[in-house]
Amino acid sequence: MSNDPLAQLGKYLTATEADGLAVLLGFGEHTAQALASISPTRRDRAAELLKAAELGHTAPELSVAVLRGIAGAKSAYRDLVPVWTMPGNEATVGHLTNQFHDVVSAARVSVTCATYNFSPTSAMWDALQTASEEPDLAVCVYVDAGVGDPVGVKVRLPRAAVYRSASLSDGKHIVSHAKFIVVDHEIVLLTSANFSYSAENRNIEFGLLIHDNGLAASLESTMASKRGSLYEPI
Repeated sequence: MSNDPLAQLGKYLTATEADGLAVLLGFGEHTAQALASISPTRRDRAAELLKAAELGHTAPELSVAVLRGIAGAKSAYRDLVPVWTMPGNEATVGHLTNQFHDVVSAARVSVTCATYNFSPTSAMWDALQTASEEPDLAVCVYVDAGVGDPVGVKVRLPRAAVYRSASLSDGKHIVSHAKFIVVDHEIVLLTSANFSYSAENRNIEFGLLIHDNGLAASLESTMASKRGSLYEPI
């Protein structure tokens, strides 16, 4: 890893965190007040890196420029990685189950995921449970009301926000077939796979791991806007 404090700061901060710091420092806030926009578990390290880079309220114009640059670079950055599940050792490019675990385990701020089926055999239970128990790490799960066992998901993940698909005015259940994971408002895993042992190990499933702040924000905001109409909380 580079010893350059600016490089370390750019690597550590998410686009959302950098943008929030830039806004507050631009308004003349003290560094300590600006850092309140970052979750407590990440605040001390962010403060150390800002100090090492000689950024903060004592150099507001430079600080805002650097932080805006970090936010912009991360927002524009796109990296697409194909991920597969295939029987045996046939999947030689990426591996869906590993990516499921890796992206969730690497979460620092938030995890939002949607799945049609969340079966008891899925390895995602432990990954999401561990994430949901981390302080200041928000976990949100959307599942199909009929197939995804939303009550069972809430029992297993009591600290997570769990939503199930609602019913239409004619009483018919809405099918929630979307399958994705969004981590830290930046990383998106779109996949054909459900959360089940078969989908994670035996089926032929395909997905894309995408680093795209704009896509991540769009997915999360769209799903959140459907709470109360297409989704209801557990």
